[in-house]
Amino acid sequence: MQLKLTTAMLCISLWQVAAAAVAPQLKLDEYYSYEGMRDYLAELARVYGERVTLRSAGLSHEQRMLQTITISNGDGRKDKPVIFMIAAEHAREWLTPVAALYAIEQLVVNFEQNAQLLLDHDWLIMPLTNPDGYTYSREVNARWRNTRSPNGNGCYGTNLNRNYDIAWGKAEGYPELQDPCSEHYAGASPFSEAESRAVRDIMLELQLTEREFMFLTLHSRHQSFFYPWTYKTELAPNAALLKKVATYAVDALHAATGCNYTEEQPSVNADPFGGTSMDYAQELGFKLSYTFELTGWSGKEYVDFWPPTRLLKQLAAESWIGIRALAEGAEKFVPAQSDSLVKIFKILLLLVSMTLFSS
Repeated sequence: MQLKLTTAMLCISLWQVAAAAVAPQLKLDEYYSYEGMRDYLAELARVYGERVTLRSAGLSHEQRMLQTITISNGDGRKDKPVIFMIAAEHAREWLTPVAALYAIEQLVVNFEQNAQLLLDHDWLIMPLTNPDGYTYSREVNARWRNTRSPNGNGCYGTNLNRNYDIAWGKAEGYPELQDPCSEHYAGASPFSEAESRAVRDIMLELQLTEREFMFLTLHSRHQSFFYPWTYKTELAPNAALLKKVATYAVDALHAATGCNYTEEQPSVNADPFGGTSMDYAQELGFKLSYTFELTGWSGKEYVDFWPPTRLLKQLAAESWIGIRALAEGAEKFVPAQSDSLVKIFKILLLLVSMTLFSS
């Protein structure tokens, strides 16, 4: 009798352990609120604590946490190059945090299928960069684009993707960058916004630790992969590489979905403007820097910034194909081993210099 009770208790205990480790389900039949996103990330960290780290990057103007999630394969390596991805710089682009959360799920919950993406790189993701604007867009005015910081005279908000200190305020054909009441407003000064400062500080930390590999910001709805520069028409020093990786992603999306995405330097086909996160990351020395403009279409149905919830799973999966392909292309054309070799070379040079000075 005692043996049966012990066995039964053991079974119950094992079931409880298994139940506690069940992966949280990403809901793709509705848009998450700010609070819902935080809850989902917290559940992931609870179940997958050996591979997931949550961190506050600061607070928004309205005191919402700017939360990041760092994802690794749990091997304990602290020096891996990082893929840094952000979403929802623009509040009304509701599909972008959905795509970011879906990417997080693929990297964490579906780790086995995507282990290669975490072999030589960690991922650092901020799925909701503009939580104040996003909340206002969902609850008050769907077309709201900016932050919610006050500009005076009843005007609110700065366009985060014009607020970085790279040709800030430069606007050929965009005088609205100086208009505090415009959705293009670049802010009172570079990094006037808490949200852009939080992204900047993460970039600078990665730069300081020599882990700045690829930056990716998700936007919608141009169905494109943009690469620097946005503020000038000259080619970036690594333009050929940027184009090569972007083309790899375009081809992967077309092969999987039949959808035609483009790859381009945005300043070539439109008036240049400054202050973008993509250009800032490029200037800091990230090996690759992109804006992934998600689709605004489902077949022949135009869904604009706000796809109906019945399409979220389909469009998130399509977005993941592009994100994954960028990472695969980056690994294919910019091997992580090269970073290690550079560091080894630097160490050898340092040792040689020390030897020469000591002799």
